[in-house]
Amino acid sequence: MSFPSSTIPGTRIDIDGVPHLYFGGTAYLGMQSDPEFLAHHAAHTRHLGTHWGASRIGNVALPVYAAAEKALAAWLGSPACLTLSSGFLSARLLAEFFVGQDHPCLFSPNCHEALLFPGATREADWDRLGRALDHYTAGNSQVLPVVFTDATGGSLRPGPVWDLLEPLGRNCILVVDDSHGLGITGPDGSGAWKPLQTMGFRELILCGSLGKAMGITGGLIAGSAARLQALRKTSFFAGASPAPPAGLASLIQALDTGLYRQKLEQLREHMSYLWQRVRQVIPLHGQESYPVMHFKDAALSGYLRRHRVLITEFQYPAEGGETSPSRIVLTAAHSREDIAYLADLLKAFESS
Repeated sequence: MSFPSSTIPGTRIDIDGVPHLYFGGTAYLGMQSDPEFLAHHAAHTRHLGTHWGASRIGNVALPVYAAAEKALAAWLGSPACLTLSSGFLSARLLAEFFVGQDHPCLFSPNCHEALLFPGATREADWDRLGRALDHYTAGNSQVLPVVFTDATGGSLRPGPVWDLLEPLGRNCILVVDDSHGLGITGPDGSGAWKPLQTMGFRELILCGSLGKAMGITGGLIAGSAARLQALRKTSFFAGASPAPPAGLASLIQALDTGLYRQKLEQLREHMSYLWQRVRQVIPLHGQESYPVMHFKDAALSGYLRRHRVLITEFQYPAEGGETSPSRIVLTAAHSREDIAYLADLLKAFESS
């Protein structure tokens, strides 16, 4: 069921003129509706314009791109960083790059579609992924296999899956999409780079969207300076427009002022409060330190709608005929009263 909305929903959405609470989407830090962030973004848009459509390798360069990449690398803890127009484009650039280098490519069970080039298939489970990787490494090939994965488990396991990545071994290149972790997982919300870099992979490359928790249009790739320089030389990178400069300027300001960190603290308080209220009552599938909870009970979705609460419900094409779990998403923009109302509904449904 689809519900049209004339504006980007924050914590509220009108359906046929009736206000509902909204616990869906991916705006985990609530940036897209935060007054301070909106004011900064408007000011940067007036100064830098709405968009910059020229190639990054052109003869005119805007300093905001290098400044944003330096700020992101320092925040992530990576040697270097590259920005692109979207997280999907960032992932697809990496997939096409390594296929073109003739690396054996393996795909984890939770791998996002953006990392799957045409004809590629995910391994059925993590054990099979490990065995497939062992097959390539046992041959002592000079060409390292590349494992493509997400840093979070999606419908298979909401929240970080770093523990599942560590056993993959030290003889592979790990390409990890952290779109749903940037801003809300890892040290100070900096995502998966710092936890994963200690696991001994031969090379770590991280990509992701800045359009989820970070609240701007854009994507990133983090890795070694040499690897990113090679990616800059691809026609894929040269032919694409970059991220809008005003968004990157807003991101730099939010990192510098600690606004992202402040919103993360609010989100963590919300997560703790909800789980305290419902831990023993409702069989939500998730991690208490992650703001997304899954469930498959269609009756619960209908119950929430009848009580004017809308959540995320849609079918991923890649999941075929299997029903996608519904998702309850907390954001920093929700109030304590919003969380309490949701908790009361969940408890009432479970006891009915």
